Amino acid sequence: MSKRRSLLALCGAVAVALTALPGTATAAPHFSQLSPVLASHTDSAAPHTAFAWAGQDAPLGASKPDGRLHVSRVYLTFDVAAFAGTRVGAATLHLEESAVADCAKRAIEVWETKTATADPTWANAPERKRWVDDFTSTGLCVGYPSFDVATVVRDAVSRGKSRVTLEVKVPQQFERDVTYGRTLDGYYRAALTVQHNRAPSIVDQHRYNGGLACATTAPYPRLNQHFVALEALPADADPGDQQGSGVTVDFALWPQDDPAARTEQRVQYAETTRVARSQFPAALFTDGRAYSWQARVTDGVDTSAWSEPCHFTADAANPPAPAVTSANYPLDESGWAPVGEPGVFTFDGGGNPDVAGFEWTWGEFSVPGCTYGELNRLICSDRFAGENTVRADRPGGTATVNLTPRGSGPVRLRVRTIDAAGRSSEPVSFWIYVPSSYPEVSVVGGPPRFNHDVTLKFTPHADVADRTVDFTYQVDQQEQRVVQAGPDGTATVTFRADRENGHRVTVRSRSDNGWTSDEASWSLNFPPWPGVTSEVYPSDGHPHGGVGVPGTFTFTPPPTWSEVAAYRYSFDWFEPHTEVAAGPDGTATITWAPPAPGWYSLSVYAVRPDGSVNTYDATYSFGVA
Repeated sequence: MSKRRSLLALCGAVAVALTALPGTATAAPHFSQLSPVLASHTDSAAPHTAFAWAGQDAPLGASKPDGRLHVSRVYLTFDVAAFAGTRVGAATLHLEESAVADCAKRAIEVWETKTATADPTWANAPERKRWVDDFTSTGLCVGYPSFDVATVVRDAVSRGKSRVTLEVKVPQQFERDVTYGRTLDGYYRAALTVQHNRAPSIVDQHRYNGGLACATTAPYPRLNQHFVALEALPADADPGDQQGSGVTVDFALWPQDDPAARTEQRVQYAETTRVARSQFPAALFTDGRAYSWQARVTDGVDTSAWSEPCHFTADAANPPAPAVTSANYPLDESGWAPVGEPGVFTFDGGGNPDVAGFEWTWGEFSVPGCTYGELNRLICSDRFAGENTVRADRPGGTATVNLTPRGSGPVRLRVRTIDAAGRSSEPVSFWIYVPSSYPEVSVVGGPPRFNHDVTLKFTPHADVADRTVDFTYQVDQQEQRVVQAGPDGTATVTFRADRENGHRVTVRSRSDNGWTSDEASWSLNFPPWPGVTSEVYPSDGHPHGGVGVPGTFTFTPPPTWSEVAAYRYSFDWFEPHTEVAAGPDGTATITWAPPAPGWYSLSVYAVRPDGSVNTYDATYSFGVA
């Protein structure tokens, strides 16, 4: 490789290092490299001809290639529309020389001209507007001239111009001197590198504190001192700043009555697709004191202004415990709750204005929390939007609710107050003695059979039979259903018993005053072994028949089997199992006479048509007189 090409290769490597290639995400500042949209040179010896600069070297200054004097200038037009709305930090025009007349002489200058719409000629050159920069270094014989044209690009962007035209020439005093002449490399031609950045900002409508939207006017939301999480969404139009390590968000917090006590926290590696979040320590906050906060964002080059302040009031104290009374349920363990009546309870905040409402449970309180929503922001639901909560009729006031215990026996009721920030008091507890009240579940008709309909009858507790309006029941894990009660307070439901593992039904009755009973449950299990029956020797715990008295034993298929080929049986396991074929209906009958009085066990296995034997045997025990 020649010395000239080695230097050109080095220059190309530098250019690549300075350039942000299209589609490459980089943090601010950003660099773009532009090629000219128009590039040409003129010739004084051909004043009405424009010479496009594309692929071949271009002359600059004076030369005499054919014995006549030729003076050339280069015109370059660049499209800078992409930088609209950005702050241009730097802009440099890069050229590369391919040959020079005299290594000791170099004088090149750049002018801004009126924007060219076509390649200029010597006789029809665009009007010069201002001198921009020059390059006179002779450090390298074949050099790489560069020119600071940031002023030109900035002015064009600020005025909304989409293109700029630059004239490259030898200064007037040297322009006709052939010793200052040179040629510019046509392979690399010219390039404009621009350092640019769009200033980031905070999105006003996406500012949150403690999971609540930013409040800019009173009344301010109350925030739990342990949950002052501030969130703000940064915005940046530069793709390279939109994720990863693109932007940094600062949060500032201060008491409204002491702005000098300002605390700032920084969130690194923020993204424009999710809020930045900063948690401030609880020790900073005083109960009842108002605070303000704001946010700003920087991309490493530009920093936004601080956002308008958001405000909140800190809550650093739990509300007092409530007083609880009941109009009809004993709370002092002196008696039983009445069956069929909801408990009428009154919760009292004692006039303390910090009490916003109440929460109760028959078990343990759940722990309130937040979820993540759009933009990964915290979503904290209203404490009074959930079940088992009620607002007081006024701050520190009362609330009356009708409650029905879930279950019977000693049942614990726990109640606590909630304040506007969602903080809870210590709970108060009461043991209430609740009599059982569950409905009765019975089967209508014969014993349930697999893959047949089963009808169940629901009968309410006797104390509420004349007030029962319906039953809420559930079969297995299906949806709950409601069946209306008849005039006698009962109801029936039917379902198909088609699960090999059996079924479980739960049911509660509901009275006309809204009271609900205990939950009753009924289970159906299908044994995985054959059925065995005998009229002479029933399995009822009493001896029957006698020595030598024959009895028949009938074998039926396991409830969930569709086909049975045979049965294998043995009395008292002392003899090998005997196999008997099953009939077309899947049953088989044997006759057997006991050799002696006493208690016997009959073991029976079912056999499928493929010869496989079920895992479990039926054990039929009976007594012989």
